[in-house]
Amino acid sequence: MNNRLKRILTWAFLLASVVLIGAFLYLSNRLARQLEAEEKAKIETWAEAYRNLIIADADADMSLELKVIEGNTTIPVFLTSSDGTLIDSNNLSIPADTARFIASKIKRLTATDNYFEINISDQYKQYLYYDESVLLRELHYYPYIQLLVILVFAFLFYYMIVNRKQYEQNRVWVGLSKETAHQLGTPIQSLMGWTEYLKSMESEVPVEQLAEIVSEIDKDVSRLHIVADRFSKIGSDPKLLPEDVGEVIDSVVEYMQKRVSQRIDISTCLPAEPVIHPLSRPLFAWVIENLCKNAVDAMTEGKGAITITLIPPADNDRRLAVEVADNGKGIPKTMFKTIFEPGYTTKTRGWGLGLTLVRRIVEQYHHGKIAVKSSTMGKGTVFRIEL
Repeated sequence: MNNRLKRILTWAFLLASVVLIGAFLYLSNRLARQLEAEEKAKIETWAEAYRNLIIADADADMSLELKVIEGNTTIPVFLTSSDGTLIDSNNLSIPADTARFIASKIKRLTATDNYFEINISDQYKQYLYYDESVLLRELHYYPYIQLLVILVFAFLFYYMIVNRKQYEQNRVWVGLSKETAHQLGTPIQSLMGWTEYLKSMESEVPVEQLAEIVSEIDKDVSRLHIVADRFSKIGSDPKLLPEDVGEVIDSVVEYMQKRVSQRIDISTCLPAEPVIHPLSRPLFAWVIENLCKNAVDAMTEGKGAITITLIPPADNDRRLAVEVADNGKGIPKTMFKTIFEPGYTTKTRGWGLGLTLVRRIVEQYHHGKIAVKSSTMGKGTVFRIEL
């Protein structure tokens, strides 16, 4: 998964979370308002039934009013006289300090307009106060519980993303350190070998042999300079200069052919005319070198062929292409993208950084693209770079 896709998924998750939070809050508040209106209508009917029951004649049929009054089993209500004295209550737990409790309730429910005035007669009134039911109270809290749950999941998601990014960065740095040691190891060992050889000479070295030794030492020193130049450009913004792409590829092939098995042939297919393109020469050479090393590792029984093809820009396309093909063991289609992730390797002693660096150099430093163009198990793979 590349960084762009990760950013898209992260923002998509955050946007979805905001939409879900808004939808939950809206729907929950809407349901709460509807339930609140229904409870108010029920209490209004309850108050009317109570008033009818109080003022009714002794022989009047009050079965409907009694049914309405007894039907309230969820909404806390209480009746008081005009001076605030408690007359009756329903669905309400009354503490020992009744007067203070009722006074506090009256103050709060009056402020929210949760009461009805019951006119018993011209001289006598009662007041019916009602509170929210347990269901309505829970419905008010429900959106905030949902919000808390979503925020927790969002935090966990963010934590996983950050930790995964940190984990990948750590693997890159560890791999980069090992890659540095590996890149420096070969020329350093060669220089140490030449040094020991010179020390072992009991007499003066012939001029012809000395010239050969100096030439090889000069190659190793140049290699050290190239390695240092490559790593100095990782993490910075390298300067791209016009380079002959074919010549850069030839130099890499010349270097690699001397350092791989004679059973592996590395060839090129280059256009007759030079193809000039802005490059960071040391970094682009590193890309071709890593792809060749990757192809060598893919060879079965240590033998095979690698072909590097340079395709110049077409008339309607300003991009040039470089394809590195091998006849190795191939890559499963499910792994076409995974192979560029830090840590991916098929070698038991590898650290899985080569193709990660290749992608970084091509995409971030040269603003190009790299992908597996094709691969057939047991027949080989073609990597394609577009610049």
